[in-house]
Amino acid sequence: MGNTVYDIKVLQASVDPLDESQFRILVDGKFVKYLTIDAKLYSADDMCFEPSLISILPPLPPGDWNTGRISWNCADGHPHFSEVTKVELPSISHLWHPLQIDHLGLHMGHKLRSNVYEASTPQLDLPIVVKFARFPSEIPYLDSETCAYQWIQNHQIGPQFLGHLTEEGRVIGFAMERITSYQHATPEDLALCQLTLSKLHRLSIKHGDINKHNFLIHDDRATLIDFDSALQCNNAKVLEEEFRGLEKELNDMSGRGGRVVESSKVGVGGYV
Repeated sequence: MGNTVYDIKVLQASVDPLDESQFRILVDGKFVKYLTIDAKLYSADDMCFEPSLISILPPLPPGDWNTGRISWNCADGHPHFSEVTKVELPSISHLWHPLQIDHLGLHMGHKLRSNVYEASTPQLDLPIVVKFARFPSEIPYLDSETCAYQWIQNHQIGPQFLGHLTEEGRVIGFAMERITSYQHATPEDLALCQLTLSKLHRLSIKHGDINKHNFLIHDDRATLIDFDSALQCNNAKVLEEEFRGLEKELNDMSGRGGRVVESSKVGVGGYV
């Protein structure tokens, strides 16, 4: 075991102690590879601790590949790469902003969610937040949200969209302005939230998830985030129903939309 030949960094992990687990790794500071590890092959503790995981991975196969599966080798009783392939990974298709930012050029800061980070890049002279698909299966959600940001651009509804995020040529996410000194909405912020939501509805767009954590209160205004459920909607009754439900959402104390569980850690969400 061991991969002393390669420099490996675990970028993202989705660990399931009972089912298969997924990893996004960076090899030699340049190449991203996606690994699937069969269920119960390693302990969750080992997979959640980067140095331990890297030390127990079977040697990375040589060659040009980007997806691999690690399984139990019945012949020698050790885990091995049962499959490696070079596939065309999905990409966000709604490309509308002129700026593209390579993920390798980002300086990643504080993690806000499993796929949302504060960051900086020499291509932009302001602090940013990046949101991206950790794994290929998440691309459709980011594609929908990228499209929604085009709908609302320049309408002072959400954070400013600053560019598309790329990985080895394909688009996997986006950068947006980082809003600082904010708080999540409370019942006292109803009027500000109604004003922002009404702007969205005037564009015939339903947000789809107006929980209070998706309103950032700052500078005497409310900024909406998390548009992956947004839909174009010309049904006035549907939009009115969402608008009427806002007060109930701001009074909700369940924590819905504001907490995230990653491995054994629970944290309070910011941007989502």
